[in-house]
Amino acid sequence: MSRIIEFTLQSKGGVGKSFHTYFRALSVPDEHSLFVDVDSSTQTSTRQLKFLGADRLETISLLDNRDVLVRDTFLGYMESLAESSFEKIYMDFGAPESEQIPALIQRDIPFREFCDELGFDIVFNIVIGGGGAYKASVNYLQKMTSLLNNEFKVVAWENITSFNQFPALSTELAENCKQLNISYKRFGDFDPSTLLGGQVLDGIRRGYSINEYGPGARIRMKKELKENFSHE
Repeated sequence: MSRIIEFTLQSKGGVGKSFHTYFRALSVPDEHSLFVDVDSSTQTSTRQLKFLGADRLETISLLDNRDVLVRDTFLGYMESLAESSFEKIYMDFGAPESEQIPALIQRDIPFREFCDELGFDIVFNIVIGGGGAYKASVNYLQKMTSLLNNEFKVVAWENITSFNQFPALSTELAENCKQLNISYKRFGDFDPSTLLGGQVLDGIRRGYSINEYGPGARIRMKKELKENFSHE
């Protein structure tokens, strides 16, 4: 049985990887989907996705005591997923793990062949932050796109709020994605200074399910899911 596995990655910290994973979890209320927190440093997704329950949420550490990615642990875990009953698996990688994924793909194993053997369709979601995070975020996107060499689907996700003061960078990112021939999507337009934006961000930190929000925030969340995650 073919399984879809989505990686959410970015070597630059604080750009919104777990933010993105939270909305993805709300958009796939399916008992056959699993979410995996691969962020050893913060385990943000573990806190934010508590509404999923223990059956649909796992946490795994891939780093040793020197913060080096243990490649055998990662590959072994991937093999174990092939034996699971989950049809869709979403993995949120921390910045240190994301930074070391290219070396694993490039040097350790023919990754396309490995995924084909396990029956995995892999999607690489690269989250892009604006402002001071933009250059490093795009450098990682370009590195991953070049490394994957059209063997896997790559999607660049613009964290809208971090670009609100930098519209030129948003335009530049869209053009870069066009040149790289990869998908470009946007998500997360929540201003923390507004009432609804503050309520949403507080609910995310607390790990709320969609039904735990107040009416206004819940309607705003549903709008986000419909516009940016409904076809995922």
